[in-house]
Amino acid sequence: MSTRPLRLNQLRKHGAPEELATVAEWDVTPGLHEWIESEIQRQEKAARSADQGQWAATREKYEEWDGGVESSTAGTVANCHAEEAQHIALHAPASVLRRCAADRKILAAHPYTTQVINPSYGPHSAGFGCETCHDWDGVPEGRGNCPTILALAEAYGLDDEDTADVEVIRG
Repeated sequence: MSTRPLRLNQLRKHGAPEELATVAEWDVTPGLHEWIESEIQRQEKAARSADQGQWAATREKYEEWDGGVESSTAGTVANCHAEEAQHIALHAPASVLRRCAADRKILAAHPYTTQVINPSYGPHSAGFGCETCHDWDGVPEGRGNCPTILALAEAYGLDDEDTADVEVIRG
């Protein structure tokens, strides 16, 4: 494979490159599944401790506030501005619990294993890989967490500083 960089204007002038460019990304941070699960549990605990009735934003005047959130079983949940009330109502406990259940399904659909082979495009390998996304001829490659798990972790607060173990290899 060529080591010379491929520029966008080369593609425009000549069509597709003669050689395919490979970009491999993998996150070598073990334990991300467990961290996401603990964040899901934290969200669930908070949602279960809140009122479970139907929540709805209201436009009634509450003292200095122009809106609020009402629960079908507990009455007023919050007094706030109308825009904030809409946001709070959209993230009611029932909604949070549905999201937690969906996120667990995503985790289950992207399990990782330590029974991996070294990716064929570089000397590096994480000690684990996603069984779903990193499959190569029936055996997962050692690329760590897949983009789906990284995106899910980002939704739970993984920030750029936490992704220092993500490697990009261009070949």
